[in-house]
Amino acid sequence: MDKNDVYRVMDLKALRCLWALGKRGSLTAAGIELGISEPAVSKRIKALEGHLGAKLYESGGGKVKLTGAGVRTFAAAVDLFGRIEDFERNLESLEVAGSVTISAQDSVQLYLLPDVIRSYCAAYPRVTVRILTHTAPQTIEQVLQDEVEIGIMPRRPLPGDLVFAPWQTFPSYLLIPLDHPLVRRGRPTLQSLLNRETLLRYPLIVPGEDRLRIASVLQHRGLPMNVAFEVATAEAVKRYVARSLGIGIASGICLTEEDTVNLVAIQIPDEFKGPTLYGAVLRRGRYVGRALAGFLEVLGLDPRPA
Repeated sequence: MDKNDVYRVMDLKALRCLWALGKRGSLTAAGIELGISEPAVSKRIKALEGHLGAKLYESGGGKVKLTGAGVRTFAAAVDLFGRIEDFERNLESLEVAGSVTISAQDSVQLYLLPDVIRSYCAAYPRVTVRILTHTAPQTIEQVLQDEVEIGIMPRRPLPGDLVFAPWQTFPSYLLIPLDHPLVRRGRPTLQSLLNRETLLRYPLIVPGEDRLRIASVLQHRGLPMNVAFEVATAEAVKRYVARSLGIGIASGICLTEEDTVNLVAIQIPDEFKGPTLYGAVLRRGRYVGRALAGFLEVLGLDPRPA
């Protein structure tokens, strides 16, 4: 037998078949354990016997019994595969050490990430998580420059070097303070508010990152874009409206049950481009290590983005 034949016969698959046979006590059960056919199990063990020059098991009456050489080989297989499993566990433990750096705007950090980070840190206690606060355009630049591994942000047009993995969608809302003239006669409908007179009389508070989208929708319907304040985030819109500084438009990402009691929140339907899709942004072709793959898995996303 030449050297190549030695490596072809004495392989882990043949030894694994003997291990399964000793563990389960029959060729049929060993095949089920390994997910292969009974003849395949028998063939591999016979090849192992040929290499070792010893009979490893005897069969009769539907029963299988390991020979003395088979018992010793089985014990060696148990020890070997136990060591392999220990090695794999230790290797996995080493792979998930390190850090993950995330870029996200304030509202994402406040409302979407806390439960995700808690689950991730419980599963990967050796990984350090850094979360940097950036707007969507800044996040895009950070991911492009490899300053962060991943960005969590609303969907935006992206350079070809980046890929967006959809995660969660939130509707947008028109927010009105409880003491506002528009709600003194009851809860208004969105349709009743979408007219030139109302929009000119009551200017809007809008997040800067959504200003162009809001302006596009209003312009398409021939309505004026009358802005009282332009603020940084949806969270800021909510706070300004709560202090009776005007009516605002914000993503539902920042609305809590308490807010819906203290504010009048009117959902903006899909036809007005109301929903905001949030997702993960990564550089296309980037190596995804175990720490980053684990974070994507916690998000429920494919750890191997296109």
